[in-house]
Amino acid sequence: MRKYTPKYRRPGTGRLRKSTEKLSLLTTRLKDLFSFRRKKIQTVAVARQQKWQIGHFSKKGGLVILACIAVLACGVYFRQVLQKSDIFRLSTLSVQGNQQVKKAKILDLGGIEQGVNLLAFDTQRSEDAISKHPWIESVKIERSWPSALTIRVHEYRPLAMINIDQENDRGLYYVDRKGRVFAKVEKGHELDFPVITGVDSIEKVTGTVIAGTGLAAEAFRFIRLASRGNPIIPLQTISEVNVSPGKGIIVYLVDRPFPIYMGFDGMQTKYYQLVKLLGRLYRKKKLQEIREIRMDYFKNRILVAKVES
Repeated sequence: MRKYTPKYRRPGTGRLRKSTEKLSLLTTRLKDLFSFRRKKIQTVAVARQQKWQIGHFSKKGGLVILACIAVLACGVYFRQVLQKSDIFRLSTLSVQGNQQVKKAKILDLGGIEQGVNLLAFDTQRSEDAISKHPWIESVKIERSWPSALTIRVHEYRPLAMINIDQENDRGLYYVDRKGRVFAKVEKGHELDFPVITGVDSIEKVTGTVIAGTGLAAEAFRFIRLASRGNPIIPLQTISEVNVSPGKGIIVYLVDRPFPIYMGFDGMQTKYYQLVKLLGRLYRKKKLQEIREIRMDYFKNRILVAKVES
C-alpha cells in the first residue's frame, strides 16, 4: 500500500485564516459603527446648538421688535400731545418778496392762519398751493421753532405784454425775460410795457415760452435787445412790435408815428443798425421828416422814406 503523506499548508490558511478574516471584518464593522455613532452624536449636537441659537436670536429679535413698537407708540402719543399743546402754535408770521400778490391772498392759498400748529402743518402742500397763482414763480416756507413761519415768494417780473386774438384766450398777457407767458393783464395792472401784437394762436397761453424760431420769437428778441439799456432805443420807447405773416416784424415807437419794418430774421444785426441810423437822425433833427424805415429793403441796405412835402 502507498503511504498517504499530508500536503504542506502555509500559515494563515484553513480555519485560522478564516478566523482572522472574520475578526478583521468584525473589527472594521465595529470601527464603522463607532464612527457613524460619533458622527451622529456630533450632528445631533450641532443641530441642538443651531436650534438653540435660532431660538435665542428669535427671542432677541422679538424683543427688539416689541421695543421698536413701544418707541413708535410713545412717539405717536407724544406727537399728538404736542399737537394739542400751545407751544408750537403759530404766533409770528412773515411774508417776503411779494409785490403783485397781496399777503392775505398768499395766506389764503396756503391755508395759513394764526394759531395753526407747526407740527401738524404741511409745508410742501402749502407751497404747491401758493405756486399755482399765475404771478408766483416759486415759494419757500421755512419753520422757525417753536412758533414762527417765514414765507419767501419769488414773483415773475414782466418784460413785455402779448396780445392774443385766440377765441378762448383773447386779451393781454404778461411775458417775463425768459419769454414765459405767465398771467393775464387785469384791470388796474401796470401797462407800461411793449406789446407784441398779431399773434392769433397760442396753445395753453399761460406757461407758453416765446422762444426759439418763428415771428413771435423774433419780436420778443427785439424787445430783449432793447431791454439792455441802449439810450437810443430803450425799452420804454417801444410801443408795439407787430407780427405780420406777410411783412415780418414791424416796430412802432412811443413818440414817433412812422413804422420800422425789420423783416423776418437777423434781428440782432438789424437792431444795432437801427440804433446807428436813429442816432444820426436824432443829431440832425430829421426824425419829423420820416415816413417809414425799411430794414428789410436789401441785405445790409436801409431805406428811409421821407414825408412828401
